[in-house]
Amino acid sequence: MKKSICILCISSLLCSPFTAFAGPSGNTQASASETEYQPPSLRREIRALQKGDWIHLTTEQKLEDLDLLYQTLKENYPYFHTLKRMRNADLDQKYRKARGEIRTSNTDISFYQQLDEFINTNDQIGHLLLHNPYWFEETADSYRRVAADYPDSDRMQKLAAAYNNPKSLENYKKMRQVTDPAYDKVMDYYASLESAQTDEQESVAANVQTRIIKEGSIAYIKIDRFLSGNEYGEDKKQLFDFYHKVRGYDHIIFDLTDNGGGSMDYFNDLIASPNIDSALTCNAYGLIKGGENNRIFLDMDQYRPVSEFPDLPRTNQEDLSDTDFFHDIQYTVDPAGGGKMLSGKLWMLVSDTVFSSSEYAAMFSKATGFMTLVGTQTGGEGIGSDPLPIILPNSGLIVQYAPVYGVMPDGSGSQECKTAPDIRSADGETALNACLRAIAEQ
Repeated sequence: MKKSICILCISSLLCSPFTAFAGPSGNTQASASETEYQPPSLRREIRALQKGDWIHLTTEQKLEDLDLLYQTLKENYPYFHTLKRMRNADLDQKYRKARGEIRTSNTDISFYQQLDEFINTNDQIGHLLLHNPYWFEETADSYRRVAADYPDSDRMQKLAAAYNNPKSLENYKKMRQVTDPAYDKVMDYYASLESAQTDEQESVAANVQTRIIKEGSIAYIKIDRFLSGNEYGEDKKQLFDFYHKVRGYDHIIFDLTDNGGGSMDYFNDLIASPNIDSALTCNAYGLIKGGENNRIFLDMDQYRPVSEFPDLPRTNQEDLSDTDFFHDIQYTVDPAGGGKMLSGKLWMLVSDTVFSSSEYAAMFSKATGFMTLVGTQTGGEGIGSDPLPIILPNSGLIVQYAPVYGVMPDGSGSQECKTAPDIRSADGETALNACLRAIAEQ
């Protein structure tokens, strides 16, 4: 099997209390009506903090960090035009506004809040995100573990070193002295919800949920997050045990409607590979800019000048002209051996929550015919690589971005054009009901 090493779990970003929820329209809970109750999110609580310093940055240091961030994005981040089209967010204008506001900033926390306003579009266009201390710690720890598991991966070693640089480790730790009250408030809220759940409700919170819809005929599997290879052991046992149980069923439905991503290996290893008897291949392209930060982490020998990019019918010429290089991408999944574990027809339920690695699963399944997709259009951004860090020199704050602009075989951008289902659910109809209707009509 062609292996990828991708560990950042976007579902954590979209679904955890660490960040505000972002829906497909790009609207966040922060923009909801004041009369509508909003469960607390860490991003919103940090933005509400009124004061706090941990390293006492000067105005000059803040502006230097902002200038480096903006210039690095201009040279490396390939989604400036996409962000403007999809969310009406002009990073050039936002940079000029942020520069003026930072001149009046008098605390470290206000500087963080102004960077957050500049960077966080709340819907992860090109995986663009300013790390808070808690997401930073989780990411740094994840890369440490993956780098240990893949000692020969130069990219993983570089990413682990970047996220575990001394200044960021020290300064994010200091930042917690200011942000921990906000964190504790959010965690206490969700802890109280958890303690109020019944045992039945707690079982629903499992990452993998399985049930029989029609004995001997229709089985259902819901997966809410694609865990990384060093985390998915329990899920593997649960899935494979269920595969054995429903091996002869006519229809097996995989529900990814609440799956915001994670690791591509989860889909490859636990869903696709055990259920194919010959290799499946899906072709795509990746466009990148030739900036220095990209060159640190990416193998530029894999890329060719963008002038050689093929003439594809749905290529966005504005986006193409803003990149420098491209490479051919081939996603291949080989059979695990021993025959398919599931013999029936496979269905995948999708929604606009499907993003990043779960978007890859949808795109791959549709392109190869591995599964039939049912539901609504996905969230996009299923082609690419791990987001890369920009380390700000004075504050040690880290902003991540996707270096690769994913392109589908017809030239359309994965982030913007997404994946359309084979069978679209009707207005007001759930993806599951639409799937069951399609099965009944066969």
